[in-house]
Amino acid sequence: MASTARTVLVPAAVAVALLAGLTACVSDSGSGSGKDDGPAKKTAQSAHLSWQGAALPGLAAKPAWTVPAAPGGTAVFAVGDAFAVVTAPGAEKTANDKGPALREGPKTVEFRDARDGAVRKTLKFGDAKVTADTWHGAPALRVRVTSTTPSDGMTSDKSTSVEEVYDGRGGKLGSAAQENATHFSDGWFAKDGTVARAGGGAANKLEKSGDLQGMHVPVRSQDLYRYSPEERTFAGDHAFSYEEVERGMFNHPERLVATDLATGKKAWTTSEAGRPSQALPEDKSHAVNVVPVTVVGDRIVLAWQTKGDEHAETEPWVMSVNDVDTGRLLATGPVVEAEAPGSRTDFGNPLTNPTFQVTYDASTGALVTSGRPGMGKPWLATAWDLKSGKRLWAQGPDENDFSPLTAGNGVVYGYTNPGTQGYWDPIAVDVKTKKVLAKKLDNDQVPVFGADGHGAVSVDKGVFVFPAA
Repeated sequence: MASTARTVLVPAAVAVALLAGLTACVSDSGSGSGKDDGPAKKTAQSAHLSWQGAALPGLAAKPAWTVPAAPGGTAVFAVGDAFAVVTAPGAEKTANDKGPALREGPKTVEFRDARDGAVRKTLKFGDAKVTADTWHGAPALRVRVTSTTPSDGMTSDKSTSVEEVYDGRGGKLGSAAQENATHFSDGWFAKDGTVARAGGGAANKLEKSGDLQGMHVPVRSQDLYRYSPEERTFAGDHAFSYEEVERGMFNHPERLVATDLATGKKAWTTSEAGRPSQALPEDKSHAVNVVPVTVVGDRIVLAWQTKGDEHAETEPWVMSVNDVDTGRLLATGPVVEAEAPGSRTDFGNPLTNPTFQVTYDASTGALVTSGRPGMGKPWLATAWDLKSGKRLWAQGPDENDFSPLTAGNGVVYGYTNPGTQGYWDPIAVDVKTKKVLAKKLDNDQVPVFGADGHGAVSVDKGVFVFPAA
């Protein structure tokens, strides 16, 4: 997702009316706000731009295909075995620009085959913003289309937005109205304690509603690299929230609850789930002692508190891999340092601390995890095998920040200078050995990886797509 992580990854009659408006179509002919620009072209129609820089680690030296840059820039997203090339016709860069996909105004999206750049479909939208999403775990493209009704002189302008999701062939998967107090991601729509598939179907009442914890996923767009990790409200067809464990007047430990979105029922809680032997017992915690980190297929990665110093700024958290459907422990991972829960310190939110950044390399089965440090301390990454839990390597306290962002073909890309206003100075590292493969990369030289190992970057000259090395 192509990607980074932060732990935050659900609130019945009103929802039923909203859910009735959801639409879905899994074929290329699915209707949506996007205007089809004609049948898919047989060839890529690329300009065969030459790549002037050094080969990017994990990718071949020469591009498989290219697309010239559009005025104002071009964004590229990985959508399974395709790349979506996004332009904003007529839009110019602005102050604090977040890239062409996130600017206001019309958008053109070309869905291209990852191997040869053949255009599968071109869609044109009015005022829209484009981001990455998933659809029941599969990579997808999300387009927020905004329509504005001008003032009649007596009222103000009124705007409404609809979220539309597309697959790698430009087929519309589903849509939902974007409203306050709604959650729409990974093919699920929830509001007012009710959830249903965005592709249609009956709405189920959630047994456990409330504040949901976001899950981190791979970043699949260069537009988001400079700003923040991507989160999904739902992952693995589950929602994650907390319930308070009654104990004492001052201590309020929180128990993680996994909800099966297909039924709306609790699937399991962390009091029932398999836990690492190092994990702090629930009744010894002052706040949150386990947090969801990410979901990879049918597995969820959890971080468990290992000691209970209520005045600590950072603490060791042990990773685990559990079955997302049952909570069964599959593997115990390494220990990663990260913030203590916010209620243990003078500031912070116990439901958002600690924070982890994470990315997964499907080619090697390796996960790279970094915990947000205390004040003045660096992000330090640990690489480990998702199947066995075995640690591959870990940074030492004398090393620079490394915030993992995206991984593919045995290489992990990350930033050595993460700040509050952006992420800078990326490097590329061998995911198995920690050997630095490239440094002093530009921000736009961090690729997004497709499902088959192709990687894409968008630079000033245009989009370059490379096969795996």
